[in-house]
Amino acid sequence: MGLLRPRLFAAAALAAGLAGAAHADPTVQAAFGRDPSHGINKYEVALNWDSGFNWGNPDSWLLRLQWEVELAEWFPQSGTNRHNVTEFGFTPLLRLEKHGFAGFVPFLEVGAGARLLSSTYTSDEHRSGTAFQFGDIFGLGAMFGARNQFEAGFRFQHVSNAGIKEPNPGTNFYTGYVRYRF
Repeated sequence: MGLLRPRLFAAAALAAGLAGAAHADPTVQAAFGRDPSHGINKYEVALNWDSGFNWGNPDSWLLRLQWEVELAEWFPQSGTNRHNVTEFGFTPLLRLEKHGFAGFVPFLEVGAGARLLSSTYTSDEHRSGTAFQFGDIFGLGAMFGARNQFEAGFRFQHVSNAGIKEPNPGTNFYTGYVRYRF
């Protein structure tokens, strides 16, 4: 955990700089994910902001393009010669929102982006051929609060190198998250 704090602060500073140029107020995200098949816990912080592209009716159905920058640490809970891995990622997200409910906006989100891992293995039993990976996301959640400043959601995320180089075991995270909009 000692190296995780400086990395989190560095990523937050970078993401805050990127978000400063965004069209909308950024959200800060904290998340916990689990890959049960490989025994990996994932702790994540991220910044998410609107790209400025919106299509639809802001009082009904609205499609948004958002950007997300994340920093995560993977902690293997099983396997021999366990090794923590740091993940840095960028993902464009398409988000479909349904407005019109009092104080509650449900949404679906999908995205695909790039990941860079600090290492190609979490244990002897879970090795990947490359540190460069792709991350696919499918999730659902809701905004709530007086100005929709809070969000909570659940995601499925698949991380793999798309067959660039073997081995390519893939990692499937089931992730819960909370966000706060400034």
